[in-house]
Amino acid sequence: MNRSFGEIALLVGLSVLPTITGCSDEPSEEERRFARLTARAEQVRELSFRRAVPVTTITRDEFEADQEAAAAAAEEADLAEMTATYGRLGYFAVDADLRETLARSSDWAAAWYAPETEGIVLIGEVDDTVLVHEFVHGLQDQHFDLAPGQDDALTSDAFLARRAVTEGDATLAEGRFIMQERQDADLHLVDWGPLLSSVHARREELLAGSELPLLFMAYPSFAYSFGLEYCAHNLTGASAASPFIDRLPPFDWSREDALFTTRVPASTQQILTLDAQDPEVGVGLDEIPAALDERIERLDWDTLGEWLTYLLLRPLDGAPELGDMRALAAAWDGDRALFVRDRKTDDLGTAWASAWDDARAAAGIEAALWQLYGGAPIDGEEPRLGRADDGELIWIERREDRVVALKNVDEALMPSLAEAAFPSGIRPMRLAIRTRPSLAARLSRRLPGRHP
Repeated sequence: MNRSFGEIALLVGLSVLPTITGCSDEPSEEERRFARLTARAEQVRELSFRRAVPVTTITRDEFEADQEAAAAAAEEADLAEMTATYGRLGYFAVDADLRETLARSSDWAAAWYAPETEGIVLIGEVDDTVLVHEFVHGLQDQHFDLAPGQDDALTSDAFLARRAVTEGDATLAEGRFIMQERQDADLHLVDWGPLLSSVHARREELLAGSELPLLFMAYPSFAYSFGLEYCAHNLTGASAASPFIDRLPPFDWSREDALFTTRVPASTQQILTLDAQDPEVGVGLDEIPAALDERIERLDWDTLGEWLTYLLLRPLDGAPELGDMRALAAAWDGDRALFVRDRKTDDLGTAWASAWDDARAAAGIEAALWQLYGGAPIDGEEPRLGRADDGELIWIERREDRVVALKNVDEALMPSLAEAAFPSGIRPMRLAIRTRPSLAARLSRRLPGRHP
């Protein structure tokens, strides 16, 4: 018999300090409901709670007020730096009003689990499936530690990959709950083809309908749909391309445990390809070259990965002579974004180096970057040097399967900085130490809380 989960909710929330409600000797109807769903979460995820998880409810108006207050409290210097770095890369205009964006970036939230308080916050009345999903996050935290500090050493790419496991695992357990409660069945009877098609279609609707810069939709657009497919494939063998289980039930949920411990995914490409990704290659700058150190200092760095690269290029999808940006981003082999400050002028600039499957894909990226920046070469003598439509200097250069793009760097320094970002051959990735959380991790903390 063909079965499906029905609707799998896209839930993202940001945490607030829960209000502690009073308790009495006799459990209320709500408390009995929470107790039942706590037990059901244990059953469908096959883990046991080590301590109770408190649940608090706030209204939608309270949630929106918290969002607005948190956005209003954001430091102006932090917002300016974000626009001067990731905005300059091309995710949004350098004069964008990020305060307003932050205030609206989680309007679709329904509930969340907060590792800081080890509790769940609901926005108004929610379905039992939502509560089971959040209780599974509580189980994950108690067994595998979802504390924010675990994210601080991760790039934005690695952060999204790990959160795809967090959300995919909870959504898989939620789906198991739905199958058992509504159809008296289990995951081996799920019709995975229509289900995964529906989940991916809703992701596209989310991106297509977003009025915010797509960078702020990175988490919900990636972690839920691709996370569910990745975890379903890990547990059952099913995928969108091959929607059939390849092992007999009952499924071994210790395979899911391993995704939090011994087999933690390292990149969004690993999630997207169901562990069939190309080896990631080292590319770009770890540090400012010694010859430029007196003039330029490193402000920060990041790895975008396949999904954030796609979101960067998605607005160009279908543009003349560019083609399918999703297919182009799938050729990603590695990248390093370096954000620099000119010691003399105090200007901020970007240096993004990337590696691709082959020279053809790299040529597509080179062409896409010229269109992304609305740039054109200044003269025929130096085709790599141009001016973006915002007036800033750009340098876009390709060498076989590598591309380097500089923006808002002093013209006299561009050739040397680009040259330094083109190492010969493939080098191992250096374990550069982050001095602060990546952008993806910071965005997940910025509004009233951090973790769905």
